[in-house]
Amino acid sequence: AALTMRSITAFQLPTSLHPRYSISAPTTAPHSIPASPFIRPSFAPPARFSSWKSSRLDPKPSSHGTPTRAFSAVHKAKMSSSTMKAVQYIENSDDLSAAKFVEVLAPSAQPGCALIKVAAAAVNPVDWKVMAGYLKGAGWAMPLPFIMGYDISGVITEVGEGVTAFNVGDEVFCVNWGQGKHDDEGNPVGGAFAELVSVPASKLSKKPKELSHEVAAACALVGTTAYDCLFKCAELEKGQRVLVLGGASAVGSIAIQLAKNAGAWVAATHSDRNLEYVKAFNAVDELINYKQKAWEDELKDIDAVIDCVGEKGGFARAKKVLKPEGAFVTISSADVGFDPKGHPPLKYAAFYCLANSPEVQDGLASMIVAGRLKVIVESTYPFTEEGVQAILIKQKSGAACGKQVLKLN
Repeated sequence: AALTMRSITAFQLPTSLHPRYSISAPTTAPHSIPASPFIRPSFAPPARFSSWKSSRLDPKPSSHGTPTRAFSAVHKAKMSSSTMKAVQYIENSDDLSAAKFVEVLAPSAQPGCALIKVAAAAVNPVDWKVMAGYLKGAGWAMPLPFIMGYDISGVITEVGEGVTAFNVGDEVFCVNWGQGKHDDEGNPVGGAFAELVSVPASKLSKKPKELSHEVAAACALVGTTAYDCLFKCAELEKGQRVLVLGGASAVGSIAIQLAKNAGAWVAATHSDRNLEYVKAFNAVDELINYKQKAWEDELKDIDAVIDCVGEKGGFARAKKVLKPEGAFVTISSADVGFDPKGHPPLKYAAFYCLANSPEVQDGLASMIVAGRLKVIVESTYPFTEEGVQAILIKQKSGAACGKQVLKLN
């Protein structure tokens, strides 16, 4: 999601945020995504929306479990007397062993929130990057201890005061994320890698029964990012030409499908290892092996470049293929800066970080169910100490082709 200028004060970010092809996504589809030129809703928006864009209550902070041995003042969530298992770290570190499988106090539903019994949780590159402390300089809140994970699918076990759109027993999913960063006005979010999590009802989408918890958890963060990059930032329209750098990445594999569904001409980069994976989506008009060819020498008159991998000199190279008023949107490199209008005449050129949107989540789910979008879950892992370390290692390796998902309840 796009970082606001307020959130990037003293921003210090590695040149490449995401390892090449760090993950891939493919299988999803519920309710049409709003404001998109290509999705046509097959049924009306959920009753909780007063309009297609809907008006929602301001998000309330979610709760994290607090270690049974010490209570952190940062976590002001209402706690129950019972405990739960969770993946938590107490200090920032790029050592994955800092993520501990621990017993913590279980949360209860806060006002405006729903308590979810987590069935599945997906891992993303941002999980270990936040743990390493890479985003603290961007103005992201980093309360400690912190329970990892943002992508959630599960069942509501309790609703807080003021929640009327959801009931106990509803199956829901979401990315528990803020607007342009992972926290809500300094309050912690995340918390997906736990047996229970309290999430603002304003962030939730109802999970279609045809959608598995694993795929629902896998689609929210990467799908919302792909949608935002294409239609909110680049303002992609039917007939335009788009280049996706990293077609096998989680965001990239969804972006090529959304762009093709929108009627765009699509090019994507790949390697020898993941060529067949990208081809399987049947969404790319021109495939370019970045290890064999310089993509900037192969293309011209491109309306939008979506950078999912942070290639060296990516922005300078993209300007060679972009139309004068084209768009360059990156989720992986800080080289281009953070001001979307900072490189005229390009209409957009900046780093972007997603914003939670239940409407987009609904649209992704509808498309998956309808068979118009694939979100591939490559592997699932047990919710154990060994399983947690294995999924984090696989994610950080950058060698995945598809999403990695923890299975809980």
